[in-house]
Amino acid sequence: MDRVKQLEMWMDLYTQRLIRLAYTYVREWTTAEDRVQDTFVKVYEKMDQFKEERDPFPWLAKIVINECRMAQRRGWREIITAILPERNEISSEDSFFVKESHHQMYDAVLKLAEPYRTPVILFYFEELSLRQISEVLEISEGTVKSRLSRGRERLRKVWEAKYHECGKAHQGC
Repeated sequence: MDRVKQLEMWMDLYTQRLIRLAYTYVREWTTAEDRVQDTFVKVYEKMDQFKEERDPFPWLAKIVINECRMAQRRGWREIITAILPERNEISSEDSFFVKESHHQMYDAVLKLAEPYRTPVILFYFEELSLRQISEVLEISEGTVKSRLSRGRERLRKVWEAKYHECGKAHQGC
């Protein structure tokens, strides 16, 4: 397959996932889209470095993360909002409460310190394996496990502190 067709296929398959990942760094949708666009330009230039037998997402994710970090160093402004997929199999009222709960959890994840935030997002939201996260972040699998554990513990404490009194996130507390 030629480079252009390969790139087009990756863009079709991975753009939305990469935008969500970029968003966790830049916290503005248009900026996240720009970082992903910059990523695909770099990918096209460096396609010869990709080993065909591997899953391309971890490689693409690593490039997106690097693009976002470079943009942050240049002083890009951050805006916090939340994303969640719709759940069509439940009633609209339940869907609202579930979405609200997911928004709150995603907001809590976004407030984690960087060493914990990215592994949590890659593991739970992007469903990457420990090995893939290790490759993307260029850290050992043991460090990934440790950061996931610490990130979960911090999220649990925040969640319990915020919702202890009412017991459920959707009760308006």
